[in-house]
Amino acid sequence: MINSSLSYFNLDVKLKNRIYIVLGFLGDCYLVYVTFRLFANHVWLRAFLYCLAMVALTYFLYLNFVFYFLGKTSEFDFLSPKIAKVTGQKFAENGTPSRGRREDSRFSTGLANQSNGLFAGEDTIPAQVAIDSREQANLQEVVDRLLMEQIFVNDFNGMSERDIIAQYKETERPVQALNTESIPPYFELVHDPMKHRLEIYMGMNQMERKPVGHITKIGLTDVREAHQKYRIYLANLVVTGGPNKIPGRSGTTIMTTADYGLRAQVAYRERNSSNL
Repeated sequence: MINSSLSYFNLDVKLKNRIYIVLGFLGDCYLVYVTFRLFANHVWLRAFLYCLAMVALTYFLYLNFVFYFLGKTSEFDFLSPKIAKVTGQKFAENGTPSRGRREDSRFSTGLANQSNGLFAGEDTIPAQVAIDSREQANLQEVVDRLLMEQIFVNDFNGMSERDIIAQYKETERPVQALNTESIPPYFELVHDPMKHRLEIYMGMNQMERKPVGHITKIGLTDVREAHQKYRIYLANLVVTGGPNKIPGRSGTTIMTTADYGLRAQVAYRERNSSNL
């Protein structure tokens, strides 16, 4: 019921999880009370079972609190890497490349993404993408599905802990777990006349597509001005961001998290062109 109620609001995924953690804490407090009363009344078996449930819930609440409130992972998190392997979210362990790593890339610098057609490099231009809270939730959902299906892979491009630290020192930016040039299997650009914007849709396929962002600028030109003058096509889309690592102490790294983002390139053609 609470989940259904929250779905009426465009809440950030992280905020929703924080709300669930608070609610889980209240439930855990109730379990502590029930367990104490059962032990006090010498109902040993039921008290022991309730005690186990309380310990398990407390452990998971702790892990989620560290992740969603402190923005890092706990050193006592022994289950997440194992669960990640089962679900396809293959994080590297101690810098060891995941077996699920894809050596090939569908991105070419000369030609834009082949899965969405071929566009000559000189006909494409970078576009600035904005993502609102509803689109961010959709993007998270789509990426989770692609990770589960092992279309996307989280293994830091096979980098070791030392490589991650070296790259961070060079760029001063966190190193994302999601492999670079993670191109979704389906994406398209749709003009939304109600909102007067160009919406980016992405998904496993056209049937399961979801709006995940919208274009605000094409090059240095406002998107509305560009759309009036040109026909705009989404030539390439890359997912960025998400869970990442930064250097910690004594040559180790710390896992942190961030929202996923999008990097887009568009192709364009003048509206008065005879080649439609």
